[in-house]
This record gives sequence, structure tokens and C-alpha cells, in this order.
Amino acid sequence: MTTMNTEYHTIDGATFSATDATDLMTQLRADSFNPEDDLPSYCRATARASKMQTGKPHRPWPPKALVEDMLSSGLIATGERHPEWGTSDH
Repeated sequence: MTTMNTEYHTIDGATFSATDATDLMTQLRADSFNPEDDLPSYCRATARASKMQTGKPHRPWPPKALVEDMLSSGLIATGERHPEWGTSDH
């Protein structure tokens, strides 16, 4: 059985290919300047920061809930860049 990856784009222009939400959050943590002690701590910190950026609550756990909230608030997008971010051509 082949696992399909989803391509995620962050508002700062990074792209991640992940098998699921836990994989994505693990990759974001590894790429973070502040990775926290473990994945649950990183997700809590990310949820707090996401709420500060958007004014919308973000559920910190499980990772699937956090990724859903980040998608709905426009902090990350799948497939192509989020239309509100404009083009990456400068």
C-alpha cells in the first residue's frame, strides 16, 4: 500500500511534504528555532502563537486538530499557496 503525502505551504514560504498531521508537526518542530521539549509542548506553543497571529483559537492536541485549525485560519495551505498570500514572484 502506498502512502500519499500532502504538500503544505507555510505563510513564510516553506513547503513540507507530510504523510499526516503528526508528520507535519514533527517536521515543523524539527525546523523550528524553538522546538520545545517534545511534540505536545511544541503543539501547545504553536497553538498559542497561532492564536496571537490570527485572533482565532487553535486546538493544541491532537496534531490533526491543530493542523485543521491552522488550515482554516490561513496559516498553512495545502496544494498551492494560499491566495491571500499573493504570489511568490517578486
